[in-house]
Amino acid sequence: MDSARRWASVVALAVGIFVLITIEELPIGVLSVMAPELGVSEGVAGLAVTVPGILAGVVALCTPVIVRGLDRRLVLVLALASVVVSCALSVVAQSFTVLLLARLFAGVSIGLYWAVMAIVAIGQVPREHTARALTIAFSGAGGALVLGVPVAAWIGAHVGWRMAFAVVGALAAVVAVLILLLVRPVHSPVKVTGRMMLVAARHRGVRYVLALVALAVVGQFITYSFISPVLVQRAGVPLLDVGVMLLLFGIAGLIGNFAVALLLRRSPPLGVLVVLVGTMVGLAGVLLIMDGPSRALLVMPVWGLFVGAISVAMQAFVGSEATEVLEEATALNSAAFNASIAIGALVGGLILDAAGQTPMILASVVMVGAAALLAAHYLRTSPSGRGRSLSR
Repeated sequence: MDSARRWASVVALAVGIFVLITIEELPIGVLSVMAPELGVSEGVAGLAVTVPGILAGVVALCTPVIVRGLDRRLVLVLALASVVVSCALSVVAQSFTVLLLARLFAGVSIGLYWAVMAIVAIGQVPREHTARALTIAFSGAGGALVLGVPVAAWIGAHVGWRMAFAVVGALAAVVAVLILLLVRPVHSPVKVTGRMMLVAARHRGVRYVLALVALAVVGQFITYSFISPVLVQRAGVPLLDVGVMLLLFGIAGLIGNFAVALLLRRSPPLGVLVVLVGTMVGLAGVLLIMDGPSRALLVMPVWGLFVGAISVAMQAFVGSEATEVLEEATALNSAAFNASIAIGALVGGLILDAAGQTPMILASVVMVGAAALLAAHYLRTSPSGRGRSLSR
């Protein structure tokens, strides 16, 4: 029974990250219906992703220092409460300015949750099950791509984007209660200081993962933040079918999240390299061949298969290459990840408004390709040649 509760708690964490990814990326799915109603361009509307992403990065960076001896489970509950506030404000927003204010609360929630979720997941199970716990917990990210963002896009197209925010807010409240009931308290044995964060940032494995995240996630979100207009305008997908395309993308992403676990148990750096090469291939498909609905049906699942594994692959990299500074490295990874989402949306919006979709997608291909080259360099030059296994 104790074992069942342990795994149920990890599943609850996965549902929590499902909520967080959904609220973070929800504007992507409803961009084409939200922007006209609020009277802004699609490029400007991308700020609804940029603003919380930047704040999430700052919050994630500060979280280990601020929470110190606090039960990490309560940090997760606080994060979900912030989602409820964000969604409530979004539902009543009558201007883009008010929406951005609501998105600040989303940024706080994302930063708090991402900074401690992996630590809490690891704390629920014996050490030999760490890789499985991380895979299950991060499957919530893939699940958000499968159901969260596509369903939000469907609700936005058929009922209205405000209702999409209302549904996510209600789900966040339910998950907060589940985490309180199921998740074991987790306290860090070490009180993290700002100096410890700086020391962790100089660790070789941490430096590489931060660079990989900066290149790959910025590159991915330059295009993905505007996938709705790309599908509609470039591939000729009807607006009402955008949710279906995102659903295919997400189902493939969830498969990728679990499939990469076997590779990550053998070598997290190798897993990261495979994921990045696959993501680059998917983006190249968007650039070169996705010029109609039928080709979109081919490209979106291939792209999603690899993108869905990015989160767990990067955290596994941290877990194997920076074990001695795990909590600090996790927070730094979270900060970089969320800031990179924000920067990607910002850069993508600027390129989209100034030059159009083709240069925007090309920028994504180049950046993710550069990340793949960096991952290959790390794999060649790491002491073991393959990195360390998570099972050790």
